[in-house]
Amino acid sequence: FQKLRIAFDKAFGGEEKVPKFDLVVDAGCGTGLVGEQFRNVSKTLVGVDLSPAIIEEAKKARPGLYDETKVGDITEVFRDKKPVSLIIAGDSYIYFGDLVPLFESMEEGLMDGGVAAFTLENASDEFQVKLQETKPDWRWQLQPSGRFAHNKKYIEEVGKQTSLKVLHYEEMRGFRKEGAHDVNGHIFIMQKVSSQEL
Repeated sequence: FQKLRIAFDKAFGGEEKVPKFDLVVDAGCGTGLVGEQFRNVSKTLVGVDLSPAIIEEAKKARPGLYDETKVGDITEVFRDKKPVSLIIAGDSYIYFGDLVPLFESMEEGLMDGGVAAFTLENASDEFQVKLQETKPDWRWQLQPSGRFAHNKKYIEEVGKQTSLKVLHYEEMRGFRKEGAHDVNGHIFIMQKVSSQEL
């Protein structure tokens, strides 16, 4: 998750140029591995997860990391907490196939100029070759792991539909192993902008 923070810093031209964010939501926070990477740029950090047990684990593992924790659906929390200045999500958006409802909730929850920093998985090299042959316009694909792979073009298109402009993008090749196979992924840093700025 350090990779997400490093990419985030690059989007602002370096760590020293990253501003403080008033309200930060760690979406699908787990035990706080992503949250701790962003604590120093968060005035208020809210951890959200579907699992009450995981939230309790986060409190034990990293006491004081979160100013507030919530058990629930991140799409509802984005709307409840608006205006959110920064959304961070490491390995939690990979359980969504269609990204439109998720991105619509980010658009609604983020303040104007608010930022979303997140990771998604991409198909393996072998799988991408098959998809190009059988489904060249693929948007997302359920993988044997039970997680979704998302096509970069699709993510950018949904971003445009929901006022989210790409500030910084990084491809992650082989960032994790699944058995003997490399898992590929994406890092996106997006900002909510007016339609003229898209």
